[in-house]
Parts: sequence; structure tokens; C-alpha cells
Amino acid sequence: MRILLICNYKPGVGGISGQVEILQKKLHGEGHVVEIFSAKASMWKRLWLLPQLYQRAKDYELLHIHCCSGWGFLPAVLGVSVGKRLGKKVVLTYHGGGGERFFDKHPRLVRRYLKRTDTNIVLSGFLADVFEKHQLPYKIIPNIIELDDARFRVRLPIRPRFVCIRAHEELYNIPCILRAFQQVQRQMPEATLMLVGGGSLHEELKRQVERMGILNVLFTGCVDNSIIMRYLDQSDIMLSSPKVDNMPVSLIEAMNAGLLVISSRVGGVPYMIEDGKNGLLFESDNDSELAEKMLWAIRHQDDARSMIASARESVKQYQWDNVKDPLYSVYGIYS
Repeated sequence: MRILLICNYKPGVGGISGQVEILQKKLHGEGHVVEIFSAKASMWKRLWLLPQLYQRAKDYELLHIHCCSGWGFLPAVLGVSVGKRLGKKVVLTYHGGGGERFFDKHPRLVRRYLKRTDTNIVLSGFLADVFEKHQLPYKIIPNIIELDDARFRVRLPIRPRFVCIRAHEELYNIPCILRAFQQVQRQMPEATLMLVGGGSLHEELKRQVERMGILNVLFTGCVDNSIIMRYLDQSDIMLSSPKVDNMPVSLIEAMNAGLLVISSRVGGVPYMIEDGKNGLLFESDNDSELAEKMLWAIRHQDDARSMIASARESVKQYQWDNVKDPLYSVYGIYS
């Protein structure tokens, strides 16, 4: 099959772009012709995206759109408009934890495009509930992760080496992690925190660390997604404190690498992590509870390693072999 993947694509950054890269690789490996059309452009260049996509899409049988909220919905507008005009099959995967707010704010826009696709895919029960609320059809198919046993490392012991791999934007609430880490460091001065990523709040976060007098915090800046494993391997516990989220691949990658994941209980995260079984959850923006969980993990090594082992089993559901059949059914590919 000839498949065109449509999204706000930027190579090497993870997130939606990382998922599209993995999907392209897996489909290529099975003999399909798969290319990526990026809707990521400056305001002026966006004016030309519709005719460019129209010409490009003529050569493909299926358009698979990957979109989210805000300007992330632009691929849906472009892909559905062009796909329906050309009579192509259109599949859409909706990413992002901000879907509920976006759908409630723009219900007519959302229905105009998501009711015209052949199939909508959501990644978890969280967004499934949002689609149900707005009476939109959907199928649940999770994200894909490339599992590699060589990436898994048993931590003996689990040390207070914490890492956060999220963009430095308001949505991801890195200040909550800094406040929690400050509390942890008072009891464990040797604790370290690595903040991998960048964003509009990057410099402000550095200033916050200085104002708070926190030690042992390393800012790596933006790094290519291909070397994320290097930073995971240096760490023992992954921290994530977003205000909203859907199905963050960074947490799955951490679980696959043998880290214990501690995340805020928001959006689709509780569909991935069961508190006390394959990870730890805390209430959003509650830095005191997060600090308690961080300290507990270090002080209860056997329990923490048991959760890590359970997490390693749970990530197998995201392997290509488990995702392929439901995705092929949506595409209309039958072996």
C-alpha cells in the first residue's frame, strides 16, 4: 500500500514526530511505500500547504493524519480536506492530553473534520471518553515503542538519580519537580536531577534553581531523540509532572529501560501506570506528595524493583507485533 503520513513533523524530537518515524520504519519493513508530509511551517508558508498536499496526496492510496490540539489540529484540517476531495481513505490518530479542553472549546471545528474520516484512532481510554462525549467514532490503538532487551538495566541499588525528559513549557510543570527535588535533597544531599529538553521556560527554570539554592541539577538542553537512551541509562527514576497528558512515549521508554516512573495522575497516564503496581502516581502539582514518593522509592528498594519488573512486562503491549494487526485492520490490509 502507498501511505502518506501527515503531521507537524520535525525529525529527531520524539513525541508525535517520533511516533511517525517509527510507524514509517515499521511499514517500510513490511514492503509498503510510506512517506511523510509535514504541515510544520511558518505562517506565510502555511498558505501553500493545501495545494502542496493536494498534489502530493494524488500518488497515495491512504492518508494517515497525526494531530493534536491548537495548531496541532492543522494536519487534520489539511489532510481531511484533501483526502475527501481526492476520494482517498483517511485515517486520523489524535494525540495529546489537551484534547478535552480543545474539543469543548471548538466543538464545531472538531466535528467538521473528525466525522469525515474513515477511522479515528485514540491512544487510550482517556481520549476515548472525550470522543464518546462528543459522539465521535474511534478505535483504541496505542503508541508504538521499539523494545530492546539490551536497553533494560537492573538498578542495584536504585540510587537517587532522577531524570525528567519533558519540554520546558508550562504544560509540563517542571517547577513542581524542582520543589519536590529540593525537599528530597534536604534528606538525601547526594540526590541528582537531570532535566533533558528545552523550551520557552528553559532560562527561567535555571534562574529558579539558583534562587532556590538547589544543588546537583543538570540542564542538558535539547537533545536528539536518537540519544535519549544515553540519559536514561545514567538515571534510576523518571519524573513527570504534567498538568495534562495523554500517552507520553517518554514514560514508556523509561519503563523499557528499567527506570521506575513517578508521574502526576492526569489524562491518559493512569491507563498506562497503576499506582503501586508498575509505577507511582501523585496528584497534579502536589510537590510534597511527589517528594514523598521519590523518598519512598529509594527507601523501599525491593518494592520499587518489583514495580520496575511489572512495568517491563506492561510495555510489551506497545510492541509493533501487538499494534500491527489492529492498525492493518483500520488500513484495510489483511494478511
